[in-house]
Amino acid sequence: MKNQQHYSAALYCRLSVDDGNYSGSVSIETQKILLEQYCKDHKIKDYTFYCDDGYSGTNFERPSFKTMISDIDNGRINLVIVKDLSRFGRNYVETGMYVQQFTDNDIRFIAADDNYDSLVNSDDLLFPIKNVVNEMYARDVFKKTKAAKKAKARDGQFIGSKAPFGYKVDPTDRHHLIIDEPAAQVVKRIFRLASEGVGYNKITRIFREEKVLNPIAYFNQNNPDYFKSDYWRREFDWHVTSIKSILSNEVYLGHLVYGKRKCKSMKSKERVKTPKEDWIIAENCHEPIVTQELWDTVHKILNAKRRPVNTGEVQMFAGLLYCSDCGHALTYSQKKRKDGSYHGTYSCCMYRTHGKEYCTSHYITFDTIYNLVLIDIQRNLFSYRHDCKRFKEFLSSKYQSKSDKEAKQVKSEYEKKKKRGEELDKIISRLYEDNVLGRISDERYESMSQNYETEQSEVRSSILELKARLDELQKQSDSADMFINVIRKYTIVDKLDAAILNELIDKIVVHQKEQTEDGNMFQQIEIFYRFVGKLGNENDIAKSA
Repeated sequence: MKNQQHYSAALYCRLSVDDGNYSGSVSIETQKILLEQYCKDHKIKDYTFYCDDGYSGTNFERPSFKTMISDIDNGRINLVIVKDLSRFGRNYVETGMYVQQFTDNDIRFIAADDNYDSLVNSDDLLFPIKNVVNEMYARDVFKKTKAAKKAKARDGQFIGSKAPFGYKVDPTDRHHLIIDEPAAQVVKRIFRLASEGVGYNKITRIFREEKVLNPIAYFNQNNPDYFKSDYWRREFDWHVTSIKSILSNEVYLGHLVYGKRKCKSMKSKERVKTPKEDWIIAENCHEPIVTQELWDTVHKILNAKRRPVNTGEVQMFAGLLYCSDCGHALTYSQKKRKDGSYHGTYSCCMYRTHGKEYCTSHYITFDTIYNLVLIDIQRNLFSYRHDCKRFKEFLSSKYQSKSDKEAKQVKSEYEKKKKRGEELDKIISRLYEDNVLGRISDERYESMSQNYETEQSEVRSSILELKARLDELQKQSDSADMFINVIRKYTIVDKLDAAILNELIDKIVVHQKEQTEDGNMFQQIEIFYRFVGKLGNENDIAKSA
């Protein structure tokens, strides 16, 4: 070195996750050896290592880099040495800015392998070019890494850094998840409690009182050296966000979802939500922890507006009762009796909010609707248990035969449209070929192709609509089996709760009370069961107390 002043050198080393594949040439240890040898060769005895292992070079939000800058600002460092410019950073604008800042403040900067020394060749024309190349390389690596992750996600491979709560990484295949039984039991319980109408806050209180390890604490119990800070040490401190995250994670159905969030840009760590159509969903990748039926029941409950009543409990019929006239939900209210018990009633929300100009009350008591629904469920359960074959035949004859007949017609129309679509593709292709070869004029081609392309667009639209209808009819055709799969789980139902109601019933329509000619009051209640709708005329009218 020409200048023999005393130097306090910062030897900066960096290795990103993506560089790990090339550890033989750019590992932290290799960089240390090369930089230390450089100091010996140039008689620099006072030096300190600053190492960022596992940090991208696309930005400068790195802990050791920040420490180094702080030491420079405090006058402890007057020389920065790196193996090459790419180790310093791959953002050419910020890299150039820092180097210029060093030069302006008499801080010498050396990139050993690039033969760059700010004291000797600060005007090196290749310096900015190398910075640009480094950033282009970083962008290329970013795109390739992203593409590789997407390919693995589509293939159903797990690519997360750690397994979701309830699972662990398969020791024989790090891209496959297996059930972690102790944690899976907690996940099952969360879904079970939610299916019973227990809210987020109450679930967290239950787990805190029972001293159930939260997901972070449970993970750390098995991986004690993973977390660098102590924030996880509140081991029984469950939060609503954890419960919400678990209940909304499709991984517990055996699926893997990739791309719910993405980085704003290559240089930004900020993550933003992505539209659902851009997600990559791979189904049946591993053993599920919860069934589809339980998932559907829980989300049916969560999607309903559920406000706790005076007793602190969430009303079990929330999201199930609807007005027969305006179609809006019935709202619940309760009054405390003299004996301390509560008297609950329902009425149309539009009537309660806007009065009789909008709707009528459709008033019904909790006890009445509870007893009517319980009796109806017990009757259908008895019919199934008494003669399951006959019960299934009844469902099939009522719901399947009609849908099968329509499905046959729709499928025939679908095949015709599909065939016509294939014909139009060939016609338009031949028409284009005839025009190119001069067999038909441009004017003739434009006229004919426009007509065919218009028809082609209409056919494609019809094919999509018919396919959607076929899928819907297939669901209707399977409705009997789907309802049987639900009801067969119950031997006897002697009381109702939110889980039973939401698993068996789709909705309950309440009509306004009417008076008969003989002066008696009656009220029509329609119970629509999941998948199969109303079950028999005897369910349609029930006398109200």
